[in-house]
Amino acid sequence: MEEQVVVVAAIDCGSNSTRLLISEVTNGELNKLYKTHNVTKTSEGLEESGIISLESKKRLFQTLRTYLKEIEKYETNQILCIGTAVFRDAENSEDIIEEIKQKFNLEMRVITGEEEGQLTSLGVLSDPALEDNLLIVDIGGRSTEIIYDQQNKINVNSLNFGVVSLNESFLKQDPITLNEENLAFEFINSNLDLFQDFSNRSLIGVAGTFTSIASIFLDQKKYNDEEIHLKKIDYEWIESFYNKLKLMTVSQIIGKHNSLDPKRGKTLTSGALLVYSLMKKFEINELKVSKSDILEGLILKNY
Repeated sequence: MEEQVVVVAAIDCGSNSTRLLISEVTNGELNKLYKTHNVTKTSEGLEESGIISLESKKRLFQTLRTYLKEIEKYETNQILCIGTAVFRDAENSEDIIEEIKQKFNLEMRVITGEEEGQLTSLGVLSDPALEDNLLIVDIGGRSTEIIYDQQNKINVNSLNFGVVSLNESFLKQDPITLNEENLAFEFINSNLDLFQDFSNRSLIGVAGTFTSIASIFLDQKKYNDEEIHLKKIDYEWIESFYNKLKLMTVSQIIGKHNSLDPKRGKTLTSGALLVYSLMKKFEINELKVSKSDILEGLILKNY
């Protein structure tokens, strides 16, 4: 069989960060050429205003401009671009999608929470080291996908909250207050009540919250996703880490953790609370963090 090699770029315009993967694809196998992310805070203020703000749009457009310059360096056969929860929720998303098309000649497709979960599972499960009976969790800015396999079928539950919306709805003080923490904890738990028993499953965390936590766990001086891939982190460490974070200001968090993208300082506490709540609720003793996610899944789905 003749080898078919294509170079594909995938862009994920998320609620908190905008991410890029450029990969070579040979008969369904990925060879990563370049991967990066930028915290664009595209959904900042959306909880109150209902729209993507002018400032958020500027940050997103600047990032897309930078990414397209990067993509030009590679002989790319195709650019795939998706939008997630922020574009599902914002009243002005159609206008912004049209502007992206006019300005950058880039077709963005807004995907559902279900699709988001399916693509994420495709990316995660492309690693042959992983077996079945997984619980994959993708924490985003405005949605959290709970993904699990059952009777050879991938099930996805997309919850309508993430690290940015938790901050904007509950964790507004710096550092957070006990009352805010209790309200957020109650809210998260009530949304997790609908799930079955996941205690015997292997928890795999993907995307920025999990990768940032894993980098801190490994005490990296500079973020490196190769090192964090499938590293195990136990529940006691997560609990202790969250209990330290909740007492710190955003500037203290950024100052203490060298490998953390400073733009993630504001959402790290809400992210850690969500991870801690999930592990506690589902009685899961350890998690692994995957560097492969929706970007890999998006390319594999198309090639």
